[in-house]
This record gives sequence, structure tokens and C-alpha cells, in this order.
Amino acid sequence: MAESIFREKEFNSSQLASPEGQALINETFGVLRNAISSSITQEVPEILTYALENNAFVFSGFKTFHALREVGLSLTNSDGSIKPFERFLNDVQKINDRYNHNYLRAEYNQAVAASQMAVRWHEFEQNGNDYYLQYRTAADSHVREEHAILHNTTLPIDDPFWDSFLPPNGWNCRCTAVQVRKSKYPMSDPELAMKRGQNCTDGAKRQIFRFNPGKSMRIFPDRHPYYKVPEQDKQVIGDTTRKEFNRTIYNRLKEDKNYTDVEFNETTGGVKATHIGHNTHPNDNVRYFNGTLTGDDLEREFMQLAFESGHSVIFNNESKVGNNGNQLSSLDMIFDGVVMDLKSITKLKDFYGNAIKAKNEQLLRYNIREDVKIKSDTICLYFHDSSMYSPERIIKGIEWVKQNPLTTEIVVKAIICALKEGNGLKIIRHNV
Repeated sequence: MAESIFREKEFNSSQLASPEGQALINETFGVLRNAISSSITQEVPEILTYALENNAFVFSGFKTFHALREVGLSLTNSDGSIKPFERFLNDVQKINDRYNHNYLRAEYNQAVAASQMAVRWHEFEQNGNDYYLQYRTAADSHVREEHAILHNTTLPIDDPFWDSFLPPNGWNCRCTAVQVRKSKYPMSDPELAMKRGQNCTDGAKRQIFRFNPGKSMRIFPDRHPYYKVPEQDKQVIGDTTRKEFNRTIYNRLKEDKNYTDVEFNETTGGVKATHIGHNTHPNDNVRYFNGTLTGDDLEREFMQLAFESGHSVIFNNESKVGNNGNQLSSLDMIFDGVVMDLKSITKLKDFYGNAIKAKNEQLLRYNIREDVKIKSDTICLYFHDSSMYSPERIIKGIEWVKQNPLTTEIVVKAIICALKEGNGLKIIRHNV
């Protein structure tokens, strides 16, 4: 890659899409993926693994951009003249040592620690408030003083402290959190715990660690300085990493005999696949839009449009049965890494409360399954006719569901509206 930059006399983000750029991204991702896999020793939900690996892949793209940007800046002398290649290459080696040895060692450790805590967090959630969570350090002479103060902090799992200060709380942090019996340990003062947590992560460089790897399903915090790039470059990096990560999904699923119709779109980076247990309705003769489309037709149309638009859409296994032999409630798909149910809007209404309510109830039924470790809170409404969509119809529908006396619990937190536009989709998100 250095030779290419020297030949072009510059670096720009579009070069990340070159074979050399992709190879560098994949090399960093390979290291971080090994960190994730080595720290997850038990079976975990596929969605969690997907989310952690996707975060690591995107992080690898932004890291590579910054490293190569420095390579580009090292092309010239102080007077603006191009350096001799040998001296340029020597400077490149120094940049490589810094990014891919010094920094990468700390990033590997972060990936290990954050992955472990993300997995544990979802195990903690299964027990709800039956136990307290307790903060623990490595309890040796290497523990930072501000971390040592947090040792044995004991609070309920729903205390806001854990939203910001679940370990790791800094580079190479070895702290952890464990479940403890309420009868054995007294609860800490929540206000004091928050103050100590804020002190532990005080300063711009440490505040970036104020996040919960389990809740966010991320290894690296959103406020990491790697993500501070111009918007134009951010778009290019995002598109490049999304496409290449989707390729890894394709490579995995094409070897899995449980999936059919596995395809990867080389142009847009979209990937699609259908589990052999996904429900179809061959005897459903109800047709919509002037008798032209069945429910299955609309579902397949959504998948194809999402695929052509560069999204990842995997239709789920819906054939699982419980111990009583009855079919379990299931959700339609994994869309861009998020498990959700899909509903096609086939009739114009003043608001779509019934559709939202029905899908909220489906989420409730799915979430109580014993084998579901990560609850779903997202639904997707597909508009074959985009004129049927308006923000007001969604907002009014949400309010109707909230005020409906028959609504037992609202678990849906996000509504993804997918609008057909030509041969692609326009995605609009509504938070509930």
C-alpha cells in the first residue's frame, strides 16, 4: 500500500476499497476477531457475535484510514517536496510500528475484555434483579488507584452506574463484574458509586470508555478518536467496511447447509440468505395491490430490494418447536444484524396502530422463549407503495398503541420503515 500511495503522491479514503486497502482492514480485523473468539468460550447468541465482529470490522476500517492518512502526510518534506522513497519507507515503518504493534496490543486487550463483559452482561440479564452486580479489580499492585476505589462496588443490574462504568474502564483495564447474592453483600451508595466512576474515567481520553459493552453490543466506544473523520470520508469508510463485512457473512452462510439462496452483490455489498426452516405460505391466495402480489411475494420483494440496496437480510428459521411439540413464536429476519419482525403495509390508513400493536405482541411472544438470550425490540414495516408512508401515520400509530387499554406491555423501541423506491429501499427509523 505504501508503494501505491507513493506512486499516487497522495492518500484518499477511496483507496481503502482497493485490494491493498481491503487487505489491511482484514489484517487488523483478523487480529481483533481472534481476540473475540478467544474470549468467548461458551455458546452465545449469533446476534451478539455478529454485533461484536461488525463493530471490530468497522473499527478496523477507521483505524486503517488514520494509519494510511499519516502515511500520506509523510510523503513530503517540510518544504513540500516529495521525499526519496527509501526515507519515505522508513517513516512508514515507524507509523506501522505505532499503529499495528503499540496501539494494536491495547486494542486486542480491549477486544478481549469488552467481549467477555458483553457475554457476561447477557447472562446477568437472564437473572434479572435476583442478584447484585459487584465491581472487582485484579487486586494486585498493577491496579490503577482510581480503579481500586471502585473495587467491591455492589449495585442492582438496573442501576445507571452500569450504563457507564461496566468494565473495561480504560486501555488494558483488567477489572470485571460478577453476580453476588443480595443476602451476602450490602448495596453500595449509588450516588457515591457514580462519583467514583466519573473520577475513574475523568478526562477526554478516558471518558470514551463510559459505555456498556453488553447493552451496546460494542467493543470499541462510539467516541473513540478514530471515528473523528470528515463526513465524506466517514461515508466512504462506512460503505467499504459494510461491504467487506457482508462478504464475510456470505462466505460463512454459503457453506452452511441450513441456508439456501445465499448471494452476495459485488456492486452494492448486499447479502441475502434464507434458512430452510423459514415459513412460506404456498396456499395463501390473498392478493394485494390489484391482485398482483401475495404476502410471500411482498416478503421476497423486500428481500431483493434490500439486497440490491446493499443491506444484509437473512430470513430466519421459523420451524422450531417447544418441549410440548408446539411451534415456537419466531421473528422473520435479521436485517443489518438486528433481529426483527416484518410487516407489509398493504392498505392506506390514517395511522398504523394495529400493525404496530400486532408486531409488538409478536415480540412479546418471542422474547419469553427460554432459548432467546437477547430480547428483540425492533419491527420493520415495508411499504411497497411508498405513498402510504408518512411520519405522522407512524407517530399516531405509536401513540394509539401506548394509549390502547389492551396493550399489556410495549417492548418495541424502534420501527424501521422500508420504502420501495425504484429498484432500491429508503430506510427511515422511528424511535418509540
